Amino acid sequence: MSNEVSIDKSSVPKKTTGKGLISRRKMLKFLGIQAVAGTLAAGSALAAPKNFNPDNYNRGITPDQLPNTKAWLITDPTLCVGCRTCEIVCSLSHDNVCQPALSRIHTTSDPFNTLAKLEVMPNVCRQCNMADCYLACGYEALTLDPKTGARVIDPVKCEGCGECFNACPYDMIVKNEAKNIFSKCDLCGGDPLCVQFCPAGAIKFIELG
Repeated sequence: MSNEVSIDKSSVPKKTTGKGLISRRKMLKFLGIQAVAGTLAAGSALAAPKNFNPDNYNRGITPDQLPNTKAWLITDPTLCVGCRTCEIVCSLSHDNVCQPALSRIHTTSDPFNTLAKLEVMPNVCRQCNMADCYLACGYEALTLDPKTGARVIDPVKCEGCGECFNACPYDMIVKNEAKNIFSKCDLCGGDPLCVQFCPAGAIKFIELG
């Protein structure tokens, strides 16, 4: 029996969103109260991935020519309770099934507290400025959201080659085995549901002002 559950997205109640325009000073103040792990996760959004491989670049551009992201998600692992609500909401909203394996956000459980003495770690796409996934795609299936700058995979154009999956240094590209296509966080067009429905307030949506 399948565990997949369909949902009418119009019936999902809205919660108060945690998104909003925030200055760099306010962002740094927020980061200052987080654990080191959370700070590093957010800071990596500004940095280039570490495994640049020019042989993967199929777009005819260099990393420095890729427009910067305008927004991203940051997480506070000290607040995350490991409920995985974010994963459920993500898969329901994007794929109409309750299947966390398809979620664009991942929660890593660590009962032995090896992750900076934390039991759970929410992992999000960094929307890298110099995005290997975007540069590796040879089918122009990866596009840039004009509002958020998010690197978005178009499921219609995706050929399932897996180049974006191989290129991502953070393992945040998700494969849909049933459809043989890949997906990644698209920031929900600027109003992330994972932020709205996180009961612990562990995820925030940051826009560069």
